[in-house]
Amino acid sequence: MPRDSDDEPDPDDEDDFEQEPEMDTSMRHAIIVDHVPSVPKEKLDKLRGVLSKFFGQIGRIVEGGLEIPTDPSTGQSLGYAFVEFESEAVANTAIQKANGYKLDKAHTFQVNSFEDHPKYLAVPDEEREIEPPPFVPKENLLAWLEDSHARDQFVVRYNEETEIWWNDPTKPHAEPLHSRKNWSDSYVSWSPRGTYMATFHRLGIMLWGGPSWKKMLKVNHGGVRLIDFSPCENFLITWSPESDQAAALIVWDIRTGEKKRAFQGCKEPGAEMPWPAFTWSFDDAYFARLADDCIHVYESSSMKLIRDKDDKRTSIKVEGVRQFLWSPTDHYVSLWIPEHTNNPAKVVLMELPSRQELRQKNLFSVADLRMMWHDQGHFLCAKVDKHSKSKKTLNSAFELFRIRDKDVPIEVTEFSKDTTVHAFAWEPKGIRYAIIHSEAGSPRMDVSFYTMGSKYNGRVSLVKTLEKKSCSGLWWSPLGSIILLANLKGTSGQLEWVDVNQQQTIGEAEHFMCSNIEWDPTGRFVATSVSHWKHQMENGYHLWTSHGRELMHEKKDKFFQLLWRPRPPSLLTEAKEKEIRKNLRDYSKKYEEEDAKKKLALDAGLLQERQQKSAAFELELKKRTEEYNRLRLQRIELRGGVESDNESAYTVIEEEERENLEITEEVIDNGEEIEIGDD
Repeated sequence: MPRDSDDEPDPDDEDDFEQEPEMDTSMRHAIIVDHVPSVPKEKLDKLRGVLSKFFGQIGRIVEGGLEIPTDPSTGQSLGYAFVEFESEAVANTAIQKANGYKLDKAHTFQVNSFEDHPKYLAVPDEEREIEPPPFVPKENLLAWLEDSHARDQFVVRYNEETEIWWNDPTKPHAEPLHSRKNWSDSYVSWSPRGTYMATFHRLGIMLWGGPSWKKMLKVNHGGVRLIDFSPCENFLITWSPESDQAAALIVWDIRTGEKKRAFQGCKEPGAEMPWPAFTWSFDDAYFARLADDCIHVYESSSMKLIRDKDDKRTSIKVEGVRQFLWSPTDHYVSLWIPEHTNNPAKVVLMELPSRQELRQKNLFSVADLRMMWHDQGHFLCAKVDKHSKSKKTLNSAFELFRIRDKDVPIEVTEFSKDTTVHAFAWEPKGIRYAIIHSEAGSPRMDVSFYTMGSKYNGRVSLVKTLEKKSCSGLWWSPLGSIILLANLKGTSGQLEWVDVNQQQTIGEAEHFMCSNIEWDPTGRFVATSVSHWKHQMENGYHLWTSHGRELMHEKKDKFFQLLWRPRPPSLLTEAKEKEIRKNLRDYSKKYEEEDAKKKLALDAGLLQERQQKSAAFELELKKRTEEYNRLRLQRIELRGGVESDNESAYTVIEEEERENLEITEEVIDNGEEIEIGDD
C-alpha cells in the first residue's frame, strides 16, 4: 500500500532493504608514540629498526605502517612516531603494553590511540576554571523507613503483575504504592536490608529502589537463574546455567556495578547448582566456599584467598569436611567432619582469618548431623543422629555450644531411641528453642520448648511440652515470645499461634492449601499464602495479626509470592532493646493513643458514610412521596372516581383464630394427678 510522502518511515520497513556497506575511515588500529629519541638523519634507519622490532613483537605492522616525522630542513626526527597495526585489537594491546615502557634512562614511551589525537588537541592552552555541574540530589534509598506510621512494605507477584504495598490494616482496599506489568521474567528478591529489589531478565539482573522505584543498577549476565546478596548489601553473586561454567559464578560490586571476579560454576554439565554457592561473614569482610577436603575463604577487599601463618594465600585444608557455617555475629565458622578411616566425626569451631580452633567435639556412630546458629551468635546447636550398636535404629542428641562462655562449654541433650526430632528452631532475640518430636510409630506430634537459662553460665531445661499438635514446621516471630505452629504438609493448612511466655494458645485458624508463611520484620503481622508454584488452585494470601486475627484475604489468579521488605539491623544494643521491652508499657501509651485516634477517625468516617446514605434515602423518599401525591387525580380517574387514598373507604375485618390445646394426664410419685396444658 503506498504511503504519503509526509508520513514518518516505519522502522520495521528498513529491515527489508539491504544496507549499503560503509567504508571504515577510522584510525582505531593506529597509535601515536611520544618520547621517542630525537636522532639525526644518519641514525634514522637504526631508530626505525628498533621501533619495528619492539612493536612487531606485539603484533603485525602493516606495510609502510611505521612513520617517524622529521624536520624538513635538518632531517632530525621530531621525537614521536606513528604505528599502524593490522587490527584495533592489536593496537589496544600495544597501548596497554608499551605505554610507560622505559626505552633508556632518558626516554619512556607514552602511547595513545590515534583516535584520541583530536581530543587532546581540544584541550585549551590556558587553564580554565572548571564549572561543576548543577547539583542534583539523589533519592533517599531508606525513605520508606521514615514512614510516620511505622508501616512496613511487601511485594506481591501474580500473573504478570508485580505490586509494592504498604501494610495498612486501616485501609484494606487501598491502591498499591507502585505496580508494573512484566517487571520481572521469573521472581523478585529483596536485598537483606531492604534497600533494593532485584528483578530477573533475559540479559541479567536489575536492582530498583528509592521512593520512585528507579533502576539503580543493571547487571549484565545473560540467563541468570540464581542470585545472592552479601549481608551488608555491598556485593551480589549471580549464576547462569547458560554461561561457560568455568566462569559462571560472578561477584559484583553493587555500588559501582563493577565485576569483581568470576568463579567456577557447576563442575558437570546439567548438574544441580548448590546454593548459596558462597556464604558470607556477617560484615561482608570474607566469603567462603566448600571444596574437596578444604574450604576456600576469600577477602572481599582483594577477592583473593586469606593468608596463612606463613603469609601465603592458601585454602583451609580440612580432610573430609562436609559442611561449614558462619556465625551471624562473629568471624567464627563451625565445621562438620564425618567419620573417615579410623578418625571419629568432629564438630570444630574456628576463628578466621587466624584459623585458630576455639573448640572441638569428637562424635561416634554418626549417621547425620545438622548445625544451627542462634540468630545473635550466642549458641550453636549440632543435631546429631547416631546409630545404635546394631545400626538398626537411630537416636538423636543436641550438642549445644555456649559461644560466650570461656573455653566454649558444651551441653548435651539426648533423646530416647523411640523419639524422632522433626524440626528445630532458635527463638530470635531470646534464649529458648523449640522442637517438634514424636514417638516411634506414632503419627502424633508434640512441641517442646527449652531454655538455655542464660547466655552466660546457664543450664538447659525443659519449659513446656504441648501435646498432640498438628504441625510440620515452626515459625518464630522476629521478636520472639510468639511462635506459629503450622501444618504445610498436604492441604489442611492448620495454624496455631502460641504465646511461649504464657505457655498457651492465643489463636487458631486454617488456610486451606497454605504453602508459605512470612512474618513481617516487626513481628506484628504474618502472611500465609498459596503459591501457584506449589498448587494451581486457591491461589492468594491472608494477612493476620501476631495473635491470629485475620485482617485481609486476597485471592489472586496465578499468585506466585509475597515477600515482606526486610529492615536494616537495629542501631540499638541488645541491652537497650531488652530495657525497652521491659518498659514497653510506658512506651506504648503514646502509640495506644495514636491507635485510638485512628480508630475514632475510622469510626467517624463510617458514621459520616452512614449519615450520607441516610440523607440520600430521605431525599429519595421525599421525591417518591411528591410524585405519589402528584398522580392522585390520575389514580381516582382510573378507579372510576373512587378515592383509593381515603382510608375511611376501606372496611377493616379482624379475624380471630382459636385452637384447642391437647390435655394430658401424668401420674407423679405421690399419686396425685396433675393437669398439664400448653399456653
